[in-house]
Amino acid sequence: MTVMTMTAYQPDRSLGAKVRRRLTRWSVAEPLRVQPKRSYVCFTFDDFPKSAADTGAEILDEVDAKGCFYACTGMAGTSNQMGRLFDAEDLTVLRLAGHEIGAHTESHLDCARASDEKVLADIRQNLTNLDAMGHDLPVTQFAWPYGETRTRLKPKLTERFHAVRGVLAGTNRKGADLMQLSAYELDENDANIERAAAAIEHAARHPAWIFIFTHDVREKHSAWGVAPDKLRRLVRLARDTGAEMVTPSMALAAIQGNTMS
Repeated sequence: MTVMTMTAYQPDRSLGAKVRRRLTRWSVAEPLRVQPKRSYVCFTFDDFPKSAADTGAEILDEVDAKGCFYACTGMAGTSNQMGRLFDAEDLTVLRLAGHEIGAHTESHLDCARASDEKVLADIRQNLTNLDAMGHDLPVTQFAWPYGETRTRLKPKLTERFHAVRGVLAGTNRKGADLMQLSAYELDENDANIERAAAAIEHAARHPAWIFIFTHDVREKHSAWGVAPDKLRRLVRLARDTGAEMVTPSMALAAIQGNTMS
């Protein structure tokens, strides 16, 4: 098993980059055209560590919820601060349990810094590798690594993916950008846990599509992960509010009126 050392990611913090990020969020590539009639909560896991595939999935399974696991295939079979990362067997087990596998690029590159051609090639390689690992189902969900993208890049994913998740906090209602959906992060900061809980409770009164994301799910988790009891609290809270806890594809189909009521 390869051991990878993760270095602290530093986004471009220049004034120009900050302006571009704001303009990117304001520029909607593909709007959600209908208002959710009920609350949908999608629990998602980035990269993804084995603890997410094991403990994270088990917590969802306790209440018959389904999640999405965004696979960065360049990390498959390795180990880093988040623990051991997924392998081909995890893809199969999750798929058979009804969870969804999403794309997350091959090399976890910063999509706001790399050229459009490099980003699209990296995504293609990610999808090719998933297929080679035995995941032959269509992959229609994607998450931007680090949440980084650009205004001109987002529209180029509309023909490849049905929905793309970002990392900027917020709920998704009519008009939300399907190519940069808002989400709530669970990490070492307990304030983020409370913010996600408040969003779930608010959506019980004001229907919305909510994404919650994290990485490893362990007692001694990384800075990007969460403890099992904290994840379980939010999953049970969503259940108790009556939210539908489904995969992003299931939620989108339901909101658009294609399947679930």
